[in-house]
Amino acid sequence: MRGALANAGRAVRTSLAARCLAVVVAYALVLTAAMAVLGRAGDALFTNAFPSMDTVIEYDDALKQDDFAALQSPELHNSQIIVFDADGARLYASSEKVATWVFASDLSFISDYDESTFYEVFQEYAEDGLRYRILWCVYDDQDGSSKTVISWCELDEGLHIVAGDLFPGRSALTQREFDLIKGVYDAQLSVERYDYVTDVGDFRSLVLLAPLVSGARYQSVLDSAGRLALLGVPIVLVVTAAAAWALVRMARRAARPLDDAIDAYRRGDEDASTRSRVPSELVHTYDNFTALMDELRASRLERQRIIADVSHDLKTPLTVIRGYAQAFCEGLVPPEKQEAYHRAIAERAVAASELIDALSSYAQMEHPSFEPELVRRDVAALVRSVASSAEPAVEQAGDTLEVDASGEASALIDDQLFRRMLANLIDNAWAHNDAGIRIRVSCCIDDVRGVVVVTVADTGKGFPPELAARAFEPFVTENVARAAEGGTGLGLSIARRAVELMAGSIRVDEHPAAPWGAVLVVELPRA
Repeated sequence: MRGALANAGRAVRTSLAARCLAVVVAYALVLTAAMAVLGRAGDALFTNAFPSMDTVIEYDDALKQDDFAALQSPELHNSQIIVFDADGARLYASSEKVATWVFASDLSFISDYDESTFYEVFQEYAEDGLRYRILWCVYDDQDGSSKTVISWCELDEGLHIVAGDLFPGRSALTQREFDLIKGVYDAQLSVERYDYVTDVGDFRSLVLLAPLVSGARYQSVLDSAGRLALLGVPIVLVVTAAAAWALVRMARRAARPLDDAIDAYRRGDEDASTRSRVPSELVHTYDNFTALMDELRASRLERQRIIADVSHDLKTPLTVIRGYAQAFCEGLVPPEKQEAYHRAIAERAVAASELIDALSSYAQMEHPSFEPELVRRDVAALVRSVASSAEPAVEQAGDTLEVDASGEASALIDDQLFRRMLANLIDNAWAHNDAGIRIRVSCCIDDVRGVVVVTVADTGKGFPPELAARAFEPFVTENVARAAEGGTGLGLSIARRAVELMAGSIRVDEHPAAPWGAVLVVELPRA
C-alpha cells in the first residue's frame, strides 16, 4: 500500500498535467470562496435591510431561555422587538421608544407568524359605499392546508362595525387597530407576532416591527449590493493573474529539464537519468526529438556514404578516360590498340553520363518542392506499353519478357514517374542476372484492399539475404568492389521514390514461389 502511494505521489510530481490541475483546482476554490463571501455579504445586506421573523426565529434557542441579549444581533439592527409574558407584562424592548409603541392590549389585533390564528382583510364596494371585511382564520391541524374562518366582521368606510361577531361589544375600530390587523404599524414599519413557550413552559409573545419593503429602499439596498459585487472584479483579476503566473512558472520549470535533456543528447552524454527528469507529458516529445536526432544522424551518415559512393563511381570511369586520353596525347597508344582505347573511353563516358542522369533524377524526386502530376490512368495499359519498349533490350541480353496485364486497372499516377519506375525494375532484372532468365511483368486488382498490384519477377538468382532489406537504398549493389560494370545502385532507389510520390508502396517478396528468384511488388491505390 505504501509503495503504491509512493508511486502515485511520484507520478503526480512528474506529471505537468497533475500540477496544472492542482493550480486550476486551487484557482477555482479561491474564486468560489471569494464569490461565496461576497454572496453572503450581499445576502446580509438584504437581511439587515429587511429583517423578518425568520431572522428572529434563528435565535429561537436563546429566546426559549429568555436570553434576549441575542436579539442585539446586527441582522436585527433595523428592526424593533418587544416581548410580553402571558400576563401582558413587558419582558424586553429593543429600545425605549418601542416600549411606547406596542402594548399588551395590541396583541389580539396582530396576526400570528405561525398562522395558528391570523387576520385576512378584504376591501369591497357596496351600494352605500366602501366596505372592509375582516376574517379571523385558522388552518386545520390535520392537513395544515384547509383554512377555517372562526369569526368575521364588516366595517364601513369610517371603520364602524356594521355586521359580524368578530369584536363583540365593539361598535368601531380605531385606525391604529385596523392597521395592526393589516400587519402595518405605520407607513414605514410592518408588524408581526410570534407566540412561543420557553424551556420551562412559560408563554411568550414577541412582536417584530420591521421596515416595509418599498421601491426606493429596495433600490438603495440593491445599489449597495451591486457596489459590493464590483469588489469581485479586482478579486477575480488578482486571482486569475496569480494562477496564470503560477501556470507560466510551472510550464517554464517543466520545460527546463526537457531543454537540459536536449542539450545533453546533442552533446552525446544522454542517459536514463536525463529522461527521467522530463515531465511525463513531455516524455513523448523527448522521445520524438531523440528519434529525430537519430534520423538526422543516420541521414548525415547516409549523405556522407552517398557522396563517397558517387565520388568513387565517378572517379573510376573518369580515371580511365583521363589515363587513355593522356596516353593518346603523349602518343603512347599503338595503332592496333587505338580502337580498343576509343571504345573503353566511350564506355566509361556512357557510364559516367548514366550515373549523373540517375543521380539527377534521384535528387530531383527527393527535393521537397517536387510535385508529381497525378492523373487517372489505366495502369494495365501503361504496363503493356513499358514492357513493349523494354522488350528489345531484354532480348538483346538473351532473356525472355512475359507480360500479364489484361483488362483495365485505374489509378492516379504520374505517367513519366510510372514509366521510369517500371523500366528501372525491368532493367534491374536483366542487368544483374546471367543471360537466359525469364522476366514476368503482371498487373492485377486487389479488390479487398482496393489497390492495383504491379509485379516484376525473374527466374534469376534473387537478392542476397544481406542486401534484400537494403535493396531500395541508394548506391546499394551486390558489387562490393563497385566496378564500373556493376551498375549505379540508384535504379531501385528511384523506383521506390517514384512509387512513394504516387502514394503507393514497393517491397521485395521475401518468399517468392518457384521458379522465381526475385519478385518486386508495387501497390498503388485504385482510382
